[in-house]
Amino acid sequence: MVTARQLKHSKHPLVRLAVYPLAKGWRMAHILKRGMTDPNYRSIIRLRLFNRQQVHQTSSTTLLNRYPILFHACRNYLYNHYKATQEPLNILSFGCSTGEEVLSLRQYFPNARIVGAEINLRSLAICRSHPVDDKISFIYSSPEEIQKHGPYDAIFCMAVMQRKPMDTARKGIRSLKNIYPFERFQEQIERLDPLLRPDGLLIVHFSQYNVQDTSIAGRYVPLGNYNQDDYQSPIFDRNSNIIDPPVSWNSIHIKKSSLS
Repeated sequence: MVTARQLKHSKHPLVRLAVYPLAKGWRMAHILKRGMTDPNYRSIIRLRLFNRQQVHQTSSTTLLNRYPILFHACRNYLYNHYKATQEPLNILSFGCSTGEEVLSLRQYFPNARIVGAEINLRSLAICRSHPVDDKISFIYSSPEEIQKHGPYDAIFCMAVMQRKPMDTARKGIRSLKNIYPFERFQEQIERLDPLLRPDGLLIVHFSQYNVQDTSIAGRYVPLGNYNQDDYQSPIFDRNSNIIDPPVSWNSIHIKKSSLS
C-alpha cells in the first residue's frame, strides 16, 4: 500500500503537486484538533506566540525527585556551609513546570523558603493547586517577580535551558542559531547571577549550553564532578554550533565569595 509520505516524495511532479496541499491540510486539521482537545498543547502554543523571547524549554514534562544525586550534593554543601547561621535557606526553582521539582526540594530542604517560578500559565495554575506549606510560593516567571523574592542561596535550572532537545537530536540539527541561540541562554544566566548570594549554588543541568562559556564563568567554581554526561541530546558551543563529539561539563557551580 502506497503511503502519503511516499506520494509526497514521488518522482512525478504532478503527484507531488497534488499531494502537497492535502498533506498541509491534514497537518493543519491535526493541529486544530489537538489545540481544541489538549489544554497542555494550547498552553505551549500560547508560549510560542506571546513569550517567544522569554521562554526556554516549552515542554512541561517533569517528575518527582528527578535528580536525587544532584539534590543530595546541593543539600550537603548548603547545610555544611550555612549550618552556623540561623537564617533559613532561600531557594529558587527556575522553570518549575507543574511543581514537582519544588515538592521534591522540600524533602531535601525541610526548613527552606522555596520559590517556584514558571512562565506557562497553565503549569503555574497546577503548581498553585498543590497543598504546600507557607514557606513555598509559586510565582509568574518574570525578572521583576523573581528579583522581588531574592536573593537566593541556590538557583536550580533543571532541564530548562534547552529548546526541543529530542527534535534536535532526531533531525540532526547542527546549529541552534535560529532556534535557541547561545545569546538567549547567556542573557538568562546573566540575569540570575546577581540574584545569587556569594557561596551560593547555581545548578544548570540538562542544558544545551555550558555556564562556563558565558560572561560570568569567572565568578564560579565547580562543586565536585557532578555533570550531565547522561544527557541524551546534542550540546552546543558559544557560537550555537554542535559540539561533536560531546564533552563533559559541570552542572553545579559555586559562586565565589570574593571576586577580586
